Amino acid sequence: MFKPLMLASLLTASVATNATAGTWQFSYTGFQDSNSGAILADYQISGKFSGSDDNSDGILELAEISSLYVNGMEYIGCGTGSDYYHCGTEQFSYHIGGQLDFVAGQYGYDPEGAFGGGHYYQTGVGEFEYHNAFGQYTEQAYLWTAQTAFAISSGTVLAGEVVSAVPEPATWTMLAAGLLLVGGTALRRRPSMLTPHRL
Repeated sequence: MFKPLMLASLLTASVATNATAGTWQFSYTGFQDSNSGAILADYQISGKFSGSDDNSDGILELAEISSLYVNGMEYIGCGTGSDYYHCGTEQFSYHIGGQLDFVAGQYGYDPEGAFGGGHYYQTGVGEFEYHNAFGQYTEQAYLWTAQTAFAISSGTVLAGEVVSAVPEPATWTMLAAGLLLVGGTALRRRPSMLTPHRL
């Protein structure tokens, strides 16, 4: 009895893996000013995000990230629950080692509607900011161009970052298969009460 339990414990320890959280830093450089039409080669949108590819499909999605900073503003969990101020991330997708897509921003207004404004980012489209004060509306946008350059670091675990100890889904499958194998081996070695044995 002790041997199969030891074997099962060793098997469990050998297949248990953790979902590792990583942090990626990104930047987009080179945009077109929507008001002047000028190409701003040095204008940059940059940020970082943290997450874990929990389902091991090679894509980080909105449900798999714990933070998203764009130009210094956090867009995960930034909502206040107010009817007059909204902040958050609508979409997020990062194909690890490839394309990053997100829509994130904030907007607010006073209860009477006399003034308000917003600021949001949509990758592949632009950065948009608008203000309305007593009927005076202004807007500014920095638009993506064919020359907009994308750069991203490889995901790294930063010092002090919490690493989640959640087994990957495949781990559970391997664990179940291993336990079935151990159980089957133990049953195979046990003499059957229905089979006559020689003394």
